[in-house]
Amino acid sequence: MKRSLTYKIAFAFMALLVFSNSNAQKKDNSETTQRIDDYLELLKLGYTEIEIFQDLGNVNFLTENYEAASFWYEKLFKIAQVETIPDSYKERYDFALNRSTSNTKTTNDIDWEASIRQDYTIKKRSEAQAVALNMPGKTMNEDFSPAMSITKNGKVAFFSQAVQTKPECGIFSKKEIVHEIYRAENRNGEWKNFKKVAVCPKYYSAKHPTVSADGSRLFFASNMPGTYGKYDIYVSEIKADGSLGLAKNLGPKVNTKKNDLYPSLADGSLLFYASDGRKGYGGLDLFAVQVEKNSVSKSINLGSQINSAHDDFSLSLSPENGMGYVMSNRDSKNKVSQVAITYSRSGAGFLAEKDDNELMKVLNDKTETDYSSTVFDN
Repeated sequence: MKRSLTYKIAFAFMALLVFSNSNAQKKDNSETTQRIDDYLELLKLGYTEIEIFQDLGNVNFLTENYEAASFWYEKLFKIAQVETIPDSYKERYDFALNRSTSNTKTTNDIDWEASIRQDYTIKKRSEAQAVALNMPGKTMNEDFSPAMSITKNGKVAFFSQAVQTKPECGIFSKKEIVHEIYRAENRNGEWKNFKKVAVCPKYYSAKHPTVSADGSRLFFASNMPGTYGKYDIYVSEIKADGSLGLAKNLGPKVNTKKNDLYPSLADGSLLFYASDGRKGYGGLDLFAVQVEKNSVSKSINLGSQINSAHDDFSLSLSPENGMGYVMSNRDSKNKVSQVAITYSRSGAGFLAEKDDNELMKVLNDKTETDYSSTVFDN
């Protein structure tokens, strides 16, 4: 991930320095100069002070420059909340402080390199799992993300995560938020093997993944080149080896000149999504469209019993009890809440009555529309 120095800077330093003989550094003015240079260089790259202090502390610790390590750890403790810093940092700080102020070498059986690697592994995993939780955003612009999308057999899951990255152009530009999609595997009840899924070009976003029950297709929203508007909904074939085929735009029957987001599947090929680019009740409205193997029906608004004058993000159905759940900020612009609805198991009873016949016509529409290929090619 690019979010921190975790792999880009810290372990790059580790690979170069851990087995070097840099522990014989002299304690002179060049030490202070080097600290300032290191700090300013990383700050200029756009990293936070917490990230800088963590990684500079760890790098110096592994190179046995304990005075510098304790210096950076102290900086870390001063600006970060204590409960957010793992105990392992305090252990390393105590050890580094002892070694830098005493000529007596303390004995220990701790594998410090493994300890530091474990901290970074936990950090990476916790970030990924946090996104998998049902954490509502505040507004459409700040992004609401439903939780993991999991295949019917429960073995593979997809989720999106917001990361900070330097833009392609502008050496003085600040980091930008980019959304990336990740894949995880359920192995003996634990989610493991987290991997980023490359479904769009670098510097563009892909988010809100939803996987078909059989695990053969992945739908998502992206702002990659080739969109009709800001964000469009795409679909990619999931191959037998887990890799994804060329992302295909669902075309103008789904996508608009504005935002088309939060795709979710029901009954295999019924796709719900949110859009603010079509005539509706206000903000993001929920729509339904039938997506077959290589055809797309026209979209239909889910009606006033589902949509409100505010943002309505996603719809999930529970056929076993005839209930549906709409995620919406209709109660408060700064809070997304779940609104329960009832619907008929025998049809589209969750729609306003005037929309029922139209929806059934849409769902039975066999007119084929080929997907529009994007300019992106793996």
